[in-house]
Amino acid sequence: MKAPRPWAVLAASLLGACAGPREQIVEDRYDIAESARTPNVSEIEDLGGGDVPLQGRLTLVASDGVAVIGETLWVHGTGFGRQPSVAVGGRPAAVLGRTRDGGILVRVPPLTPVGAQAVVVGNEVGKGEKSIAVRRYAAVLGVDAGQLAWVEMKPDGPVAAGVTPVPGGRLLALSPDGRAAYVAETGRSTVDVIDVAANGAPKLVTRLDLGKQPVLALAAAARAWTLAIVHAGDVELLDVSSPLHPVRGAPRPFPAEVRDGRILAADLSPDGKRLALASEDGNRVMLLDVGAHGRATVAATLSVPPDVRESVIAALAFSPAGDTLWIATGDTQRSRASGPQPTQVFAARVDEASPVTLALARALTLPEAGAPKRLSTGRTIPLPSGSAIRLPPERATVFLAGEARAGAGGDAAKGAVYRVGAEDAATSMLVEPGRFGHPDLSPEGRWLLAPLVGADGSTRLFAARADARPGEPRSIPLLGPCTKPAGREYALPFVRVQP
Repeated sequence: MKAPRPWAVLAASLLGACAGPREQIVEDRYDIAESARTPNVSEIEDLGGGDVPLQGRLTLVASDGVAVIGETLWVHGTGFGRQPSVAVGGRPAAVLGRTRDGGILVRVPPLTPVGAQAVVVGNEVGKGEKSIAVRRYAAVLGVDAGQLAWVEMKPDGPVAAGVTPVPGGRLLALSPDGRAAYVAETGRSTVDVIDVAANGAPKLVTRLDLGKQPVLALAAAARAWTLAIVHAGDVELLDVSSPLHPVRGAPRPFPAEVRDGRILAADLSPDGKRLALASEDGNRVMLLDVGAHGRATVAATLSVPPDVRESVIAALAFSPAGDTLWIATGDTQRSRASGPQPTQVFAARVDEASPVTLALARALTLPEAGAPKRLSTGRTIPLPSGSAIRLPPERATVFLAGEARAGAGGDAAKGAVYRVGAEDAATSMLVEPGRFGHPDLSPEGRWLLAPLVGADGSTRLFAARADARPGEPRSIPLLGPCTKPAGREYALPFVRVQP
């Protein structure tokens, strides 16, 4: 005889005008009877971004009536049956738990559209639904301002939505489900963890102090629960399967050829198994295998461009599929003494066959662009095979932030963002006084978001149609002027959009 499965007790502490604490029991779904009727959804409560444990107490905060990407939803009703299916805004949502009152706990999945969306519960008999408002945030880090500005991605475009102080924060990443934002300092390994789906507004929940080593780069895998903190001599991979409570791993030392090469930029593959590093020494791009426990070994190396002696690599980024590594080169602080360098964008194919190889598949020169700064490939989930006409990976669209080169219809004092698509030419998307930082795309691919720091240290966000169709870009003031750091320019801002 099969032993009964255990029940996990969850305590609810909803604050009402006169209601006291309520207790719910999360039951094993196999101990729930099948339903002979159509599901009826009576109410939906949003519970913030906290974890839903398999056992133990769950604190339920007061619902604010708006569901954020990654937030937990408590779906109340009757007739759900043993194994109901749930979709939020047409996107399938995994059932995290079942409550004794017959309710369901799910999380708002990535790619859910914003605005009023239906939560549909189905069983073998039929379907029931109720709508809830869904919100998606973009986080904009004003580095020298020490603040993280929030932008709500509404159906007709982004609008400012508040600020969270993050003193000393200089690097930004998001968890794969969008629940958590990570802001790192560079002087030492300190990471602020922000609950993006907290009811009311995003809020800082914890700070991790991982040691005194300076941080060179912060990168999150798009489809794996891994956050990489890159130092000069090693990389530390954090397990973010519980996004608000990252678990650190032992540092993985770099081989001597990596430590001696002086790291310029880094990115983590979408599956979290490969770390790409750009080295000042010989303009090398190295692909490291970090999938093996406790190790970081060089799997492939490529020099880009191979015939230039000066250090000209400015940025690199994996494609959303992980099959291509994009590299931007041009004028840098390290190369200025030897004269101007052409701005180029390279696409290198990642061949996972043993041994792993990096092969140059495309090189494009941008005569009108100068001093490349940041490169973005977006975070859009790849389309299923056969669902669309596919171009070769190296013909995908990427976006480069840099400067408008003087004498080529631009002004060296202005920042610019360029769209590099299938054509062998780049399209100028934005040209504005100031310096553009790291751009990002909304997950459906409609909006290009690019943060700009002005001459006074203020931060604005520009939103333009990602397909480069005509239309005035939207300019959103986010952070006011700040004091310029002694001896250097204002640091470039970052933007990251929830998936």
